[in-house]
Amino acid sequence: MRDQKERVYSIERLTRNEFEYALELNLITQEQYDNYLQELNELTSYIYEKYKDSLAFYDEDWIKINNYYEKIVALDFVRDYVKEALEDSWLIEM
Repeated sequence: MRDQKERVYSIERLTRNEFEYALELNLITQEQYDNYLQELNELTSYIYEKYKDSLAFYDEDWIKINNYYEKIVALDFVRDYVKEALEDSWLIEM
């Protein structure tokens, strides 16, 4: 079983790559890309800093992560296989 930060990193990596892909294909604007990355960076920075010495997350932080995950998989430009990978990671991670 991976630790929680590694799990978040996995979701972060998939999401960041999908944003880059969408930008390259002009599915999103540079401004949208910047906003998506800023939100992702804020969440992951918060998680990594808060849990730098801990392996388990508090429930309220799982809620923050889940809300972000739900927002990402609802985006039209996110490809189906990425949504499935995020869902698989998320279900396994929860």
